[in-house]
Amino acid sequence: MNKKQLEKTIKKHEAIVEETSKAKVEALVRARRAEFWIKENSEPYNKLIKRYNEVSDIIKGLIEIKNLPLWMHVYAHVNIFLEDPIKYINGRPKVKSRLVKEYWGFKRIKKEWEDDFKFTESKIEEDYKYVDDATKFIENHKKLLERGRTILRKAKND
Repeated sequence: MNKKQLEKTIKKHEAIVEETSKAKVEALVRARRAEFWIKENSEPYNKLIKRYNEVSDIIKGLIEIKNLPLWMHVYAHVNIFLEDPIKYINGRPKVKSRLVKEYWGFKRIKKEWEDDFKFTESKIEEDYKYVDDATKFIENHKKLLERGRTILRKAKND
């Protein structure tokens, strides 16, 4: 390999190292932004999970109430009716259907957020893996470039 070819090759590989370094920094920035996004959205997600669990527990309680004896049902309904008859007549039929709608709405939103978090975490892992691979690649290329420069200096001195 003559001097000109070696110089061209060194310049070409320096450009490759530079491009890889830029891509590495971009991957690090993407990963950190994704981590911040997860951190920012974990609080609303936890509130959603809490509300979802509350609605789920209420529905489980309603299902368990069905297994109680008839006299307990009568007693409970009479007490609720005596407390607020208008609310009992107007609100009671709608409560179960509203709870079920809320449950499925929360479940759908919870699933979407879980999918978003999983996708984001997988992208973070990919970015960090790319950063590790790029770091190794850059180190190896810099060693090779240093060898090439050493050979070029020796060739110029001769």
